[in-house]
Amino acid sequence: MKRKLFLLSFLSFVTIVLFTVSCDTDPVEHCEEAEICDGHEVTTCCTDDNGDITCVYHYNGKEYTEDQLDELSEDLGCTSTSSVVMKSTDCGMTIEDVKLKLVELMELTHAGLRNDLEIR
Repeated sequence: MKRKLFLLSFLSFVTIVLFTVSCDTDPVEHCEEAEICDGHEVTTCCTDDNGDITCVYHYNGKEYTEDQLDELSEDLGCTSTSSVVMKSTDCGMTIEDVKLKLVELMELTHAGLRNDLEIR
């Protein structure tokens, strides 16, 4: 009787472990890259690890979170120093223009991640 109980317990344990391990999936990651201004390329990546989504910007070997958009915008150095930008010249962008391009890039990355998750 003890042997049957031990065997049944062992098989139950193995079954539970197999179901638990087999249900884990690898994280899904989607990245996009775009030139924000004058050769300054930024990569955005979003990772879904079983519902825990994290997104980051990569520029010049440094990683920025979505909360560090101001810091990334300044580090890019794309903005004109003048407060007035002539419409007829393409001499620079405002900080708001840079942030808008970065946000659009991140939205594209989010959409790509959602698409990757639907395919999976």
